[in-house]
Amino acid sequence: MSNSKFATGLHDSESLKNMLSYRFARLNARLNAQASKILSQNGGLSLTQWRVLVMLDTLGETSHKKIADKTEFDKGLLSRTIKGMVKNGIIKSKINQSDGRGHILEMTDVGRSVFKNAKPHMRQRQQNLLDCLSDSEREILFIAISKLDAALEPEREHQ
Repeated sequence: MSNSKFATGLHDSESLKNMLSYRFARLNARLNAQASKILSQNGGLSLTQWRVLVMLDTLGETSHKKIADKTEFDKGLLSRTIKGMVKNGIIKSKINQSDGRGHILEMTDVGRSVFKNAKPHMRQRQQNLLDCLSDSEREILFIAISKLDAALEPEREHQ
């Protein structure tokens, strides 16, 4: 692959377009902007709030730590988001009875309603994104993402 046009490095005017991290950052920004617009219009949620609700829908009652571990969200952003969601009645937080220290989070009725309203719009968005790729392109994309993710494992970072 080193002879590929994508391995040109920083030697030509197209180099930024060929930098993987730039392309992913640009795509990520555009995907987040689109999702944020949909969520704002269909539930008044931020993208981080949506992702917290997805985790609560997936995991049921769970801890702040488990959400942080599973999502790799910035802990400060996650903490501020959860505090705001509790304040707005979207989720509730209760003391973890098993250890008496941590808190267990769960959706409130308001949170379930907001989530239910936004979910079909976000599912349609996901389907629209996937529909622009053939089945084989989707498979290749997910394999490539998995390989890139594995290449970023901490023990490989210094190689």
